[in-house]
Amino acid sequence: MCPNTPERKVMLLNEAALDLPLEMLGAPGDRVIVAGSSLVRMTLAELSLPGAQMIWTDFRQSASLRHVHGAIHELGGLDRLVLGGNGQDGEAMFSVMCAVLTFLPALRRRPGSDIILAIEDGPALGSLRAFLQGMTERLRKDRIRVLLQIMPKPLHPVAA
Repeated sequence: MCPNTPERKVMLLNEAALDLPLEMLGAPGDRVIVAGSSLVRMTLAELSLPGAQMIWTDFRQSASLRHVHGAIHELGGLDRLVLGGNGQDGEAMFSVMCAVLTFLPALRRRPGSDIILAIEDGPALGSLRAFLQGMTERLRKDRIRVLLQIMPKPLHPVAA
């Protein structure tokens, strides 16, 4: 890499984060990795984020998360972790918490890393808030910034 060329940031987002504004997903030139298991959402991600790397994974499975972590480890760490989730679903919140814990070592390798959690409002959000509160000192010490953005519930449920 040329000395005057800024290093590309490495960003990981789950398929639920694809609903966020593109500005939150990274800047041009960033290395973007999208991880998920939905054929439709992953295909749309491939079309809307040219150059992004797609990793088929299930965030509910620790072996799948380890596979993604291995890919990020090879890139030297993670600058930004962007996770979306449904605050109505306890399993989804547990998956978000597991992902944060799994990728902490990769986030620590890059000073000033960010975790962006865009979570739809709901009763399971309380467990995520408690988890983050318990992690505050550890994250501060590791110089990892966390943004928890509460997204409003959709007015009309979307049929699957």
